[in-house]
Amino acid sequence: MLAVIGAMKEEVDSLAAGMTVADQQVHAGIDVIRGDFAGVELVLAQCGIGKVNATICTQMLIDLYRPRALIFSGVAGGLLPNMRIGDVVIVSHLIQYDMDLTAFGRRHGELPGKDRMIESDPALVQKAAAAFDAAFPDPAAGPSLMLGTVVSGDRFVQDPDKLRWLQREFAALATEMEGAAVGYTCELNGVPFVVIRALSDTASETASSDFAANLHTVCENSFRVLERLIPDVGARAADGRPAPTSRACPAPSAAPR
Repeated sequence: MLAVIGAMKEEVDSLAAGMTVADQQVHAGIDVIRGDFAGVELVLAQCGIGKVNATICTQMLIDLYRPRALIFSGVAGGLLPNMRIGDVVIVSHLIQYDMDLTAFGRRHGELPGKDRMIESDPALVQKAAAAFDAAFPDPAAGPSLMLGTVVSGDRFVQDPDKLRWLQREFAALATEMEGAAVGYTCELNGVPFVVIRALSDTASETASSDFAANLHTVCENSFRVLERLIPDVGARAADGRPAPTSRACPAPSAAPR
């Protein structure tokens, strides 16, 4: 089974519409759909906005459904001046930018005993990039693809000074509100993961209005990647070859209820 999470309804609607639904449940206030997408057993959840909601949802899905891999898909704010709304970022690394232990001599985003950067599964990153290439074969007509670092924090950024700091402190491509929490939770549980983000705004002073205007359109860009990535990852699991890395989840002791 694969797990897919989005924070908002718009981020999961297209995928949900393409599923053959076997079961729907609510766990910890989170709507969870289990079923089939393109021949792959899938569990889909809308976690809600922010790192706390993302953490709760990720741990719940891991505990109840034992996914062999997890994908988070949604929107983000771009941090570079040449970025365009609709561009897609496949996230190689994530950082919690609002984790601040600098009073103890640590860098922003650093936790004791942990690397500051949370790494996505490299095999899933490459598969997601290949899915993007299949979804948008004409570079001149479609969005651009970027691979790199994204920062997460419980704040919607539309302050130019904060934008500049995030880019320069972390060499980040984009900012959002859930990815690092998902990645950290997956890392602790040994579950391979990847985060895919489409840019709804450029984290500028007009970010909130840009976000509202472009949300539905850019979510479709993410979905076009997902609809190619999910069968690829699912097929790899079904034919007996290893999961995206050697980190394996235990088999479920019983079907989730």
